Amino acid sequence: MANNKSETPKAQSAELGAGTGFTYEDAAGAYYLSALLSEGYGPGIENRVVSEVSFQQKAFGEPLDDLVVDFKGANDDGARFSVQVKRSLTISAAASNDDFREVIQNAWLTYREREFRKNRDRVGVAVGEVAKDRARALVSLCEAARESIETDHFMARFAEGGSANAEVKAVKADIEKILNDGAGDKKSDADVHGFLAHFVLVHFDFLHSGAIDSAEATTLLRNCLSTDHADQAPNLWASLCQTVRNSGGQSGQYDRARLVRELATTFSLRASPSLRGDIERLSGLATDWLKDIGNDVGGAHLERKALNEKLIELLGQSRFIQVKGLPGSGKSAVLRQRLEDDSRLGPVLFLKSDRLEGRGWASFAAHYGLSKATWRSSPRAVGQD
Repeated sequence: MANNKSETPKAQSAELGAGTGFTYEDAAGAYYLSALLSEGYGPGIENRVVSEVSFQQKAFGEPLDDLVVDFKGANDDGARFSVQVKRSLTISAAASNDDFREVIQNAWLTYREREFRKNRDRVGVAVGEVAKDRARALVSLCEAARESIETDHFMARFAEGGSANAEVKAVKADIEKILNDGAGDKKSDADVHGFLAHFVLVHFDFLHSGAIDSAEATTLLRNCLSTDHADQAPNLWASLCQTVRNSGGQSGQYDRARLVRELATTFSLRASPSLRGDIERLSGLATDWLKDIGNDVGGAHLERKALNEKLIELLGQSRFIQVKGLPGSGKSAVLRQRLEDDSRLGPVLFLKSDRLEGRGWASFAAHYGLSKATWRSSPRAVGQD
């Protein structure tokens, strides 16, 4: 007898089938890029900020290849979340359930890699549509595994009279079946316990008008844009989705520096959150010190338009410009005008010889209350002689 249910073609979503919009995988990757740009946290690893995002890394030995997200802690201690991304997922051990079987098997391979850091790295899946009861049971199962230090303590939850309910027990049995199907040796209780303690399910909500996570990411991106360009946040979100799509085909990797370089050609970005306090301090010093430079003669101000235009031209050619001239010829006034004009576009660094403290940048930064994160070279400098 024919199976009519299997013969009925399954409808495919418009954004996947017609090539319009972005795929769920694009949005999931863009969410982590948003966290990377904002130096923020991301689901999967706790108490660490996103430091690098990689796409489609199977060719580089990553079984969970859709997303590999690296995190960094306050002490620069790293952690990695390796993720398979599925728009929809059924949590079961059915022989026909290729998606969930692929996730569990690849997560196991990742967990067993020599480079995998136990009690720090995580493996898992990011999903959009999944049965709530089964998803809740999987999350409860993995949280219980993390709460049990000893395997005996974990297994006691599933013994007669244990705390695990029927749904959690069923999900555990399904995962054990997948881990053991086609394998040589049966996985031990310790193997299963350790694996589940490192497994994470992330539920993302994207690709419809009421989507929560795309709105959350767009709000996060709003704070990454300069104040007068904050309304470009939706365009920035779309740009990140396109970045994921383009980079995935090339197994691309992004740290914050690369992401900023690419986005800065199109968007007006704010400074790195970790540096904003230092930049505000330096901008305040620049404003105060510029006021010490007189730019008028008897109350009359000269624009020096030709000199200013020449300076702009030279700045487009060189990183360092030295302004020379006789005393009283207006060198400082030209410098002040240029810096005041530039400060309207963004922060400037201005150093005066009579305000320098110490014998190097470290002592200068310490004297003015700056952090060590400010140890970077200026993109261009203007000096006078």
